[in-house]
Amino acid sequence: MWFKLENQKLEYTKNAPFSFKNEIIINATPNKVFDVLAGDTWKYWFKDFVGVKWTSQEPYGIGSTRIVDLKPISVKEKFLAWEYGKRYSFLIYEITIPLVKSMLEDMQLEEIDEGKTLFRWNVYYTPSLIMLIIHPIARSIFGGMFRESLNNLANYVQKDT
Repeated sequence: MWFKLENQKLEYTKNAPFSFKNEIIINATPNKVFDVLAGDTWKYWFKDFVGVKWTSQEPYGIGSTRIVDLKPISVKEKFLAWEYGKRYSFLIYEITIPLVKSMLEDMQLEEIDEGKTLFRWNVYYTPSLIMLIIHPIARSIFGGMFRESLNNLANYVQKDT
């Protein structure tokens, strides 16, 4: 069963009540990091990733949609930003467990030295009433999942560099 979430635009990043903000320096170019984000290798570095099914046709970009399955949950995503080598952002518009009312992930890539990327992975959300009851525990679990996945991403991208 799918639960609809509130529609948001990129401006939600300025007023969401909660967020996870993570960043890391990756020894690879922004284009290489973006290629991994846009590719089909998430299962090798994103914790609890099961699979992805694009529900839009190529070429992918702003407005493209996909379904992502994680071990505990599935989400439907719509891309709000797709700037090659710079920004990869999507809104979660439906979810199988109503943990949030709104959720948006914003990934930004910045070349800081030749061949190095400052990668920012920010997640913005509004918890549902159900989630508010367990929010401190859930926030710790999901925050850890994003931090671990960020480190895994850096290691995965750098292994071929």
